Amino acid sequence: MDGQRSAAVWTAINDHARAEGAAVSLEAVCLVCARTLHAQGVSVALNGPLTGYEPVCGSGAVAHRSMDLHVTLGEGPGHDALAGDRPVLVDDLAEHEARRRWPMFAPAAVRAGVRAIFVFPLLLGAISVGVLEVSRAEQGWLTPRQVADALVFADAALLVQVQHLASPADADGADGISAGEEARELRWESDGRWAPVHQATGMVAIQSGTDLSAAFVRLRARAFAEERSLLEVARDVVARRLRFEPD
Repeated sequence: MDGQRSAAVWTAINDHARAEGAAVSLEAVCLVCARTLHAQGVSVALNGPLTGYEPVCGSGAVAHRSMDLHVTLGEGPGHDALAGDRPVLVDDLAEHEARRRWPMFAPAAVRAGVRAIFVFPLLLGAISVGVLEVSRAEQGWLTPRQVADALVFADAALLVQVQHLASPADADGADGISAGEEARELRWESDGRWAPVHQATGMVAIQSGTDLSAAFVRLRARAFAEERSLLEVARDVVARRLRFEPD
């Protein structure tokens, strides 16, 4: 990969973190990536033990809508990239091939304002850690240079997550980091937007007398049946506006 482009991406991430007075974070990676690639949204989702696709953070309403659809519907380019450990690049979700591959996700994403999506896996050797997603409101491909930049941003997101796994409480805030510096200078940060899904899943498991996997399936089925987002239904469960009875 071109060293100059890699250095430019890392410099942009570091500059953003310094301007915010914070450590390099996944949020910084997403924000700078969206600005660099002229995308409406950029997000990171991890390979979680419960959902398989677990949103962590995103930049822009389009990114959050895409993540929500992935979780609620259980299909989409993000799931395929996680399962196949390879990029999934879609220039037009309205085309027949996209609707054939993701019959629920593709039309719902188009209605939500996501027309093109480009997903890059975060691979640590043979381990699939997660994905970085670039969402656009208009159809069309990324340029080769934009793809190269997206791969650098995916590496940056991976490095942040690896540091979180190695030492989540480490570092009080480094001024910056380059691709060659030690990962210990990074600190994990997440917006916590998706925490209600985990909390609601546990509550549904207790209410229904089931395990967490079955509880999550029931929660997602309820969201799908009511044509609501999983996050909305989860918040109702946490607020005790909605209760699940045993089967």
